[in-house]
Amino acid sequence: MDIAQGIELVASAILFALPAYIANAAPLILARFVVNRKPMDLGRCWVDGRRILGDNKSIEGFASGVLAGLLVGTVLDDAARGFLMGLGAMIGDVLGSFVKRRLNIEEGASAPVLDQYLFMVVALLLSRAAGYIPSREQLLVILIATPILHVTSNYVAYLFKMKSKPL
Repeated sequence: MDIAQGIELVASAILFALPAYIANAAPLILARFVVNRKPMDLGRCWVDGRRILGDNKSIEGFASGVLAGLLVGTVLDDAARGFLMGLGAMIGDVLGSFVKRRLNIEEGASAPVLDQYLFMVVALLLSRAAGYIPSREQLLVILIATPILHVTSNYVAYLFKMKSKPL
């Protein structure tokens, strides 16, 4: 594989995953503009006495992520894939929060593998179920790029005071 083919592979992989990446970032951006967000768990606790998800997972944030995925998919001429990847990213993010609460990890605290991969894995599984499957090479690029992009975007969000912690 020459350099041009490598660049094309990376670009195609990022474009394939872009609806999930943007969906995952959308709730953080929305939080700057919508002050009174409604928690998805409605403030309820699980049988262990801890919040089911916590205040950081809002109905508005979930909806904004799904909508962002759909919009990105529409721009990329594949609204269905965009919707599925946006929905998958949001479901994966919510599942991650649920697991973090069970592990007694406080809201906003980092759980490296969980935070960096679960949203993408669920997005890829949901899109795969509908026949949208990246090539093996694209999948490898996505798996390598996701934690790099996640850490970088979180640090940028921290610099812009959108997050209280850099990771």
